[in-house]
Amino acid sequence: MPKELISQSVSRLQARKEAIEKALAGIESRFQAIEQILYEGNSSAKEGKPSTEVSDPKPAASDGGKSDRVADKRRKANRWFAAGEAASLMKRYVRTPMTTPEIVKALAHAKGFDNELSGVQAKRFQATAYMAVANAIKGGMATKLKDGRIRVR
Repeated sequence: MPKELISQSVSRLQARKEAIEKALAGIESRFQAIEQILYEGNSSAKEGKPSTEVSDPKPAASDGGKSDRVADKRRKANRWFAAGEAASLMKRYVRTPMTTPEIVKALAHAKGFDNELSGVQAKRFQATAYMAVANAIKGGMATKLKDGRIRVR
């Protein structure tokens, strides 16, 4: 390899090294700013340790009281169906008896989730859709036939 090519490669690598070092310095400054924000206002910030105290502890087990209702109001981050929506979609798209996986695929297609969700989100949607089918059977809106298929009334 000619010396000119080697020197050009070395100079390119040194330039890349400098660019990476600048990027790392920027990231380090961001981490320091985040750390400062996290420590700000904590009583243990003076000691240099983040606070590990829980500000508002909640009971781990259900006490059957108001806390259950409050938790239900906050649990809407992964709500896939509105109230009664799964049942109405099943009535609309399940015209003939189908297996449960076919119904889940039909619900995903009806909601537009058939190709758009990541792996974890797709599994969560499928679990919710399977539960909706099971609830439809339990609620009497659908019946399970002897061959395992489900008929929506």
